[in-house]
Amino acid sequence: MKLTVHTDAGGFLDAAEKPLLADEARNNLILGIADRVRCGRSYGDESPYFLTVEEDGALVAAAIRTPPFPLIVSCVEDRLDALELLVDHLRAADPDLPGVNGEARAAAAFANRWTERSSGLAEVGMRMRVYALHEVDPPIGVPGRMRLARAEDVDLIAEWMLGFHEEAVPGDPPSDPRENVCRFMESGTMAVWDYGGPVSMAGSSRGSKNGTTVSAVYTPPMHRRNGYASACVAALCQRLLDEGKAFCTLYADLANPTSNKIYQRIGFRPVADAAVYHFTPGAGT
Repeated sequence: MKLTVHTDAGGFLDAAEKPLLADEARNNLILGIADRVRCGRSYGDESPYFLTVEEDGALVAAAIRTPPFPLIVSCVEDRLDALELLVDHLRAADPDLPGVNGEARAAAAFANRWTERSSGLAEVGMRMRVYALHEVDPPIGVPGRMRLARAEDVDLIAEWMLGFHEEAVPGDPPSDPRENVCRFMESGTMAVWDYGGPVSMAGSSRGSKNGTTVSAVYTPPMHRRNGYASACVAALCQRLLDEGKAFCTLYADLANPTSNKIYQRIGFRPVADAAVYHFTPGAGT
């Protein structure tokens, strides 16, 4: 097997995009982040890096990192041994790696190998299910309508974005929620469900060649249990499909069975399970 370090997202995608697109929905995260970087998106002060592992000219594993975020890894299901090359390389090139994110089996295998080499610890930060939707089954009878967010909505949605992060990824708030919302509106789609004013939100700002990912789904507590989030996500997905996307993807926290059921009711179907692991260095690291 051969590991290649790619100096930019374009080179990485030249090598990895076609095989990753063979299972595009499952690989939506690594494809979407790489494409964002190729288009000029910056995630932090440190430079991103991109890795591929090939055997006989075929891709068996790929990984990217946009510091300060964890490594994103993808691996052919029956070739988890390819992760050894990634771990060996990164123990020297990125010894303070904070964690790994990816399909559940690949992320677990990488985390196990990393902690064996570093004498550190790996803790599961979140277990998720990746869903894909090709056809919308909208909820019936939810009052209101979906509309795109407007400039006068930014301050309210910024508050909601903080609430979303507090519930979905506690301890990791956006550095500037207002800037986050504005970026959503400029580079993607931010929608609200409006019933006498905004009552729920959902956005989409990351995509791959044929699909797009829905995220930032949030309803403030006072408006919950009215179907607003389901209606907003369904309407947003229909808009994205009408604009030419073949499918929409979405990540749901497996610790929240209610949201998983809701998404399935409007047409999302399970694609894969994913996990995020956080690393704690060992004494000898």
